[in-house]
Amino acid sequence: MQTKYLQFNSDDLNLAGELIRQGELVAFPTETVYGLGANAFDEAAIKSIYVAKGRPSDNPLIVHVWNESQIYDVAREISDDAKKMIEHMPACLTIVLPKKDTVPDCVTAGLDTVAIRMPRSVEAREFLRNAQVPVAAPSANLSGRPSPTTWQCVKEDMDGRIAAILCGEACDVGIESTVLDLSHGEPKILRPGAFTPEVIERILGKPVEIITNPKSKVNSPGVRYKHYAPKVPMVLDLTDDYEKLCAYYDQKVREGYNPVLLVHHPFRYGKRHAVSMGMDANDVARGLYERLRYLETRYDFIIASFCNEENTLYGGEIGIGIVDRLKKAAGGNII
Repeated sequence: MQTKYLQFNSDDLNLAGELIRQGELVAFPTETVYGLGANAFDEAAIKSIYVAKGRPSDNPLIVHVWNESQIYDVAREISDDAKKMIEHMPACLTIVLPKKDTVPDCVTAGLDTVAIRMPRSVEAREFLRNAQVPVAAPSANLSGRPSPTTWQCVKEDMDGRIAAILCGEACDVGIESTVLDLSHGEPKILRPGAFTPEVIERILGKPVEIITNPKSKVNSPGVRYKHYAPKVPMVLDLTDDYEKLCAYYDQKVREGYNPVLLVHHPFRYGKRHAVSMGMDANDVARGLYERLRYLETRYDFIIASFCNEENTLYGGEIGIGIVDRLKKAAGGNII
């Protein structure tokens, strides 16, 4: 398959929408990461997403909509809490609601709920409006890899696998949307992101539980399988302990590795290979996946350090989402 590279002009947007309606796959930018979209009502098209990504079929997808009316096209029930959250869309937020029977089971991994998101990215909403149907989309990368935040990263994984890539701006958030389960009972955050628990609790006027390490099938993507991982081994430190990191780095050198430190203050580490995690928490999130993709091409072992609680520069509730992604990228290997 020859992948088309499309721009954000009327002709290419019309073509992208037509490809979606014809059952093809189109990668598109959002404010979080690039998505790999298909018509949410087309079962064959949805199944081709799993093939293109090599994604497990029991990992549900998120349905992207461009306006509120499309939420009612896929959700069977919308609770009062859901209505409150919808008032704050578009946003870096996905809400989980009971699904209509018109949504194929392959979108929801056989669950009776559907994850719905209205991106705030202007480019994403232009694409979704031209698609004229809700668009189911995971991140536009091979399963398990760091999510793409530029169209060039999408090309690395998806060239020749999908019909088209919409070449938009680099994503300005950089980690996936917060997933909030409002399908039954009390609200629960299934995946943390830039839409923080603090903001959600203020909107709903009640506490919100954050679910970590789910033991069974859950109605959110990105929570069960290995995700966001570079091609080389990676470990994570959550203390920013200089002596410990130096010792671990030196040990890996003695073992024959060419390691790199991905840390808050790289200048501290002298002649050891060290790269900045980012200037602040938002910069860390924005550049995380691209840094991992860069480092895997130049080193054979990544030692990442992120200290959210003790370092105010990297504090803030978006840090919860960053730590979540780093833990998954490291496969749970914490030093």
